[in-house]
Amino acid sequence: MISAIVDGVLLLALVATTVRMLTMHRELRRLGSYHEDYQRIFDQTALALDGIEVSIQEINVKGAQILNALGNRMDDARELIAEIDGLTREAKRQQSVLRAELKELSKATAVLHDPKRFAPARDDIDIFAEDPAGERALAAATPTPAGGRKETTIHRGQAVQPAPTRVHRIDNSLQSPFRTVSMNQKDKM
Repeated sequence: MISAIVDGVLLLALVATTVRMLTMHRELRRLGSYHEDYQRIFDQTALALDGIEVSIQEINVKGAQILNALGNRMDDARELIAEIDGLTREAKRQQSVLRAELKELSKATAVLHDPKRFAPARDDIDIFAEDPAGERALAAATPTPAGGRKETTIHRGQAVQPAPTRVHRIDNSLQSPFRTVSMNQKDKM
């Protein structure tokens, strides 16, 4: 009987061990499937990290190219700024020269507008040279103004009469953007 009790306890221990073994087997299978998922996720993560590394290298290369291009543009801008500064200095210099010339011109204009400036002495100008025969002929041909004084002029030519204006007729019978001149109709006008 004691062996039956020991056999029963051993049988019970065997059943409990078998149940526990089955649950552990299921757990290990589930962990194995999780392991496959983890392995797949880790592989995808490694691929993503490789892609990120390539992207970072591309960003570094493009960044270096952009920095070189910006450096070249900055150098060009500095050269342009220096050129603009030189042109500005030259313009200021020319402006000061022009101001000085304007001052001189305004002084000369003030001298020219002086009423005494335009009153030449008779001996100063060659056209007032004594020519009694020419002066008498000119005096006889030129009427004397109401004041009784005769004005001497430098210009002795005659005024040119203006020519009559000719008008040409322009036809646009075809309503085209180009206009034509009719040589026959221009004489009729």
